[in-house]
Amino acid sequence: MQRSYARFAGAMYLTVLALDIASVIVSSAVSGSGGFGDVSSRIIASETVYRVGLCLALGGSVATVLLAVGLYVTVKPADPNLALTALLFRTCEAAIGGVGTILSLLLLQVYLAPAHGNAFDSHQLGALADLQSIGSSGTAVAAIFFCFGSTVFFYVFLQSRYIPRLMAAWGVFASVVYAAVWFFVLIAPHISSIPLAVGSIPILIAEVATGLWLLIAGVRVQEQRA
Repeated sequence: MQRSYARFAGAMYLTVLALDIASVIVSSAVSGSGGFGDVSSRIIASETVYRVGLCLALGGSVATVLLAVGLYVTVKPADPNLALTALLFRTCEAAIGGVGTILSLLLLQVYLAPAHGNAFDSHQLGALADLQSIGSSGTAVAAIFFCFGSTVFFYVFLQSRYIPRLMAAWGVFASVVYAAVWFFVLIAPHISSIPLAVGSIPILIAEVATGLWLLIAGVRVQEQRA
């Protein structure tokens, strides 16, 4: 069962990444940049596509729960307490992500408002749209919960030797770096997006490599320590 859950976790690693990246690409491609009027016009013209992007994000949150369960069952024999801790962090991440999708759907109604008769003018609607910063903060908080859960899971992998130690150690390092970057984003939200982009590379490598390893090779259960 442990090996089966490990392969399931590997598939979920790749699924979560695919859904999250696709969501960002689709939503960003539709909304683009510019003022409220420009963004609103593009979203009104491609509302269905934009909703697909939000559904992809929701799917990523659901898949995160499945990933967390797969990883929990995989590493539980090595350290049940740390495995549970990591599971809770990743579950909180998924819950915050789900709330973020709800906020995005509410914000969508603001962008769609110009297409319907209502009591708000464009300036008032623009002010409401500025509330999207709440969603951005939610993304940062969810990412921090992800980082803590990811760090613990990779640490247990490192101690148990279920996967190559270099891969597990890189995962711990990448998770810590990613957490530091997101805390920096919360502290200085107006900085350029370059640090976040650079900080995303190590964890992307770690998750893709680990996902492929678990899916193809599984875990080295026979090397479990007493």
